[in-house]
Amino acid sequence: MSFLEPANGPRNPVVGGPDLRRAAQQEHQQEVRRAGLAEQFDWATVYVATEPDTDRIVIHNAGDQHWVHAYSEYGFLPDARYGHDEVWHRQLKGADLRRQLPEHVGIELDHGLPHARMIARPKVRPIALEEAE
Repeated sequence: MSFLEPANGPRNPVVGGPDLRRAAQQEHQQEVRRAGLAEQFDWATVYVATEPDTDRIVIHNAGDQHWVHAYSEYGFLPDARYGHDEVWHRQLKGADLRRQLPEHVGIELDHGLPHARMIARPKVRPIALEEAE
């Protein structure tokens, strides 16, 4: 016990690396519990269909809108659901998928399933002057 302890109170224990990691993990888990679906999507691993023999993500057209269907499980990919031997796909974090897509392409999670949700709406593409004429 030091002579300063009564004035300043007891010293705090020294925090080590494992303690910091544990605190960081607990804080991250609290953030995940409080986060909305779009934030959780960014942290989660998702699966998207790709074109055969390429790594290009399949983009679906619905009228004037463009969408990517991201799936929360490999088994939810349409080709996997229907038992195809080869399922062309890519596995990535939701945030990485967002970064790779242009703004005019929206993202739907688990398309075709009862719990499907829209993650990002496609933004309207500006019309080029040549297209307007």
